Amino acid sequence: MAYLHVNGIDLYVEIYGEGTPLVCLHGNGEDHTTFSALGATLNKEFKIHAFDTRGHGRSTMITSYHYADMAQDIAMALEELFEGPVDLLGFSDGGIIALFLAIWFPHLVRRMIVCGANYHPYGIREEGRLAMQQEYDATGNPLMPLMLQEPWLTQEDLHRVSCPVWVVAGEYDIIEEAHTRELAAYLPNARLRIMEDADHSSYVVGSNQLADLCRSFFHENDQKRGGIDRCA
Repeated sequence: MAYLHVNGIDLYVEIYGEGTPLVCLHGNGEDHTTFSALGATLNKEFKIHAFDTRGHGRSTMITSYHYADMAQDIAMALEELFEGPVDLLGFSDGGIIALFLAIWFPHLVRRMIVCGANYHPYGIREEGRLAMQQEYDATGNPLMPLMLQEPWLTQEDLHRVSCPVWVVAGEYDIIEEAHTRELAAYLPNARLRIMEDADHSSYVVGSNQLADLCRSFFHENDQKRGGIDRCA
């Protein structure tokens, strides 16, 4: 476990395992434990770096959120931790952050799996947005406006992503399937997987269902492993 002081905050990262570095970014309102089951399965092949994003888990608590700030946090952390580009696994908000990283900081990203992510707010099903608005009205939870008002990535933004990508979503995801398919289509080097009988989080949170995809994709045609870990 480690704390990194980046972008004016303390960012917590849980580091364990051995092998190829794999950076894991959790969803809205979660923390690094989202990937505990997957990490336990992969920790003999990957050195897991599971972050708590700002305002989550053990990282510095804040009162307002923007994906751009979160991406800047992670970019600075990756610059500190690694000597080269690394593999990313991002779920939900973490998938959005991964997209920002690949667009703005392409030198930091080797390959990425983006799960349950949207590139504009209306990619979320109407019932999901309604539930978020109701929660915000009732509780004032500052995480809700983040999802209701952001991100706003364009086709041109997505076309700038040069790294290989798997876009993944559940068959019954809160993200519209048409939106997920658009996202995959707009990324120049992307493949798409719809997880059968899965909802937004069931194949990620507390699950190791992505283990085989991580093994095959992050080691695919790979003679030289990327992302030399400064903390080895």
